[in-house]
Amino acid sequence: MAQSKYALLFNLSQEKVEACAERMRKAQASQVAAQGKLAQLQTFLQEYQQRLTSGGIRGMGITQWQDFQRFLRRLEEALEIQQGEVDRCIQRFMLERLAWQNERKKLKAYEKLMAREALRAQRAEARRMQKATDEFATRRFWDQSQPEE
Repeated sequence: MAQSKYALLFNLSQEKVEACAERMRKAQASQVAAQGKLAQLQTFLQEYQQRLTSGGIRGMGITQWQDFQRFLRRLEEALEIQQGEVDRCIQRFMLERLAWQNERKKLKAYEKLMAREALRAQRAEARRMQKATDEFATRRFWDQSQPEE
């Protein structure tokens, strides 16, 4: 059977699906990494806050205490920044997933078109074979019904 007229479009679409899937995997990996960093910062902040409340800073001078407070504020700022990064990574992943889903729909459409085309070709071949068989049977009947001279 000849190659489908949709084969090139199907192959290009398949390449796009694979490229989208790769971008989606990278976006997901970035999201996981960003969430891991956020979790580390949260743990770090909790540990230092616990030191502050558990009396681990006894004997600390006012300057040291102010430095400690400033350090905690910077950690909180870093947490906010990292949360923003996590949010951006989630958004990017969702956009990449949407692009992948759209490309998959196109690929499925080309698959259906190719299947329909193949079915039409099979039906045409079956009709051609039936016509040839009918012609052969008619000729044979005609030849047998003619009196021999």
